[in-house]
Amino acid sequence: MKTFTLTILMIFSVTLVFAQTPEKKSKRQIKAEEKALKTQHLKELVDNKNFVFKATSVIPKNEKTRSLTTDFGIEVKNDSVFSYMPYFGNTYSRDYTSFKDSPMGFMQPIESYKKTKTKSGYDVDIRVNNAHDVIDLAFHFSKSGNASLTASSINRQAISYMGEILAPAPKEE
Repeated sequence: MKTFTLTILMIFSVTLVFAQTPEKKSKRQIKAEEKALKTQHLKELVDNKNFVFKATSVIPKNEKTRSLTTDFGIEVKNDSVFSYMPYFGNTYSRDYTSFKDSPMGFMQPIESYKKTKTKSGYDVDIRVNNAHDVIDLAFHFSKSGNASLTASSINRQAISYMGEILAPAPKEE
């Protein structure tokens, strides 16, 4: 009797294991899930004010697009902006205290942060009050992770950048 119940339990458990195998998902379902994950990740980055814009090309006004070979970008962390971007364009008023620094290279607190959800992603407008200038950074993040940035200033000609949005690298301790 014991062996009979034991074999019945074994057969029952084996059928349960095989009955619970997950269904195979179609490529369309997998892509939809990946897109939903990317959208959720993008929303978290924008809501937390914690993202990195990595520039791949720059578009100065009245000039051709230039590809960037060096690692340039802007990092937004909570209430500060860390920018290490090149600048090509006309200057209307100049800070004569530093001749070799880019006007788009700065570390400043955020004066205002405004995000807007659009059909294709998010628009984020950040205003930074630099030492001798006010810089408006207008980001557009698509749901796929592509990004564009237009930086305008009182003292300089506007400039645009193309790139991607990334999560900041975790700190090593």
